Amino acid sequence: MIFLKTSLMLYKTSELNAIKIQNREHTISKLQTGDLIKVRAEVLPILYHYGIIEKQGDELYIYHNQTDKVNSNGGNLICEPLNNYIKGKDIISVTKTNLNSNDLKQMYNTLKGLKYDFINFNCEHFVNFASDKKFVSNQVYKWGAIFLIGAFVTYLIRKNKI
Repeated sequence: MIFLKTSLMLYKTSELNAIKIQNREHTISKLQTGDLIKVRAEVLPILYHYGIIEKQGDELYIYHNQTDKVNSNGGNLICEPLNNYIKGKDIISVTKTNLNSNDLKQMYNTLKGLKYDFINFNCEHFVNFASDKKFVSNQVYKWGAIFLIGAFVTYLIRKNKI
């Protein structure tokens, strides 16, 4: 009986994984220049990583800002093949923008010398600036607020206030 339940569970898991892979491949096949994609970060899955797609013929590239990659100007904003970027990452969402290849190249040339900085210039700052002209990161605000609340609660507990 246990063997049967385990076999059934493994079958359902592999079936779900197959559906997930098909959905991912379908999503990738529909990407166009200017699409903003959001994926789970590899290092810390509670964070998201953002980039903007550029389609050149049949090839897909992504502009994104990443700490461990450096461009020829010493900054961390890079353009690389999508396959290098997406390896095994779950695509959370795709948002259409009005950006074209010229916009992306101009943005890259303007920002390519900047170093990655989680607080001031992360991947979300880049995509928000490119699409909305607002240099903001909602993740920084959210995690900053959580940190401050945690620190305040810790302070209150240590002072026996709660």
